[in-house]
Amino acid sequence: MARLYFTGIKHSGKTTQARLVASMLSVNYADSDDLVLSLTKAESIREYFREYGKERFMEAETEALRLYLSENSDFILSLGGGAADNTALMDLIQKTGKIIYLKRNESEMLPVILKHGMPAFLDPEDVEGSFHKVYTIRDAIYTSKADLIVDLGHYGDKEESARMLLGKLKENGYV
Repeated sequence: MARLYFTGIKHSGKTTQARLVASMLSVNYADSDDLVLSLTKAESIREYFREYGKERFMEAETEALRLYLSENSDFILSLGGGAADNTALMDLIQKTGKIIYLKRNESEMLPVILKHGMPAFLDPEDVEGSFHKVYTIRDAIYTSKADLIVDLGHYGDKEESARMLLGKLKENGYV
C-alpha cells in the first residue's frame, strides 16, 4: 500500500473517511492537525493559529509531517482543509505519496462548515462570497495536485461513503 493523503475543503469528510478506510484496511491513520498539536502546547488548531498566525502554522504543519514520515511507512493521513495554501506541504505530500481529493458540492458545504462556528478564512461581512472564493482557489489546487479525485456526493451514510472510497482506491491500485 502507498502513503495516502486525503485532502479536501474544510468539513468535506477527510478525517472521518481516512479513519474509516484505514480501519477497513488495518493500516495506520493520522490527522495532520493532531500531528501539529503533538509538537505544540496549544490545545486546538484555532488557538495555535490565533496565537502564531498562518505562516507559522504552515511551517509547523510541514515539520510535523516530516517527522511523521521519518517514523511511518504505510498510512492514511487526513490533511487540514487549508493544506492547499501550504506550498511546502503540498510539495512534500506529492513527493511522498498519493493525493486523494475528497470533493463535495460547494453549495452543500457552507452550512456544514458554519455549524461548527465561523472559521478564520471567511469574511463575516461576506460569508458566501468569501467561501466561494476560497472554495474555487482550493478546489483548483487540489484538482491539479490530486492523483485521484473522489466525489463523495451528498452528506449521508459515512460507512457507505467509505466503502465506495475504498473501492475507488482499489480500482486505481492504491491499496
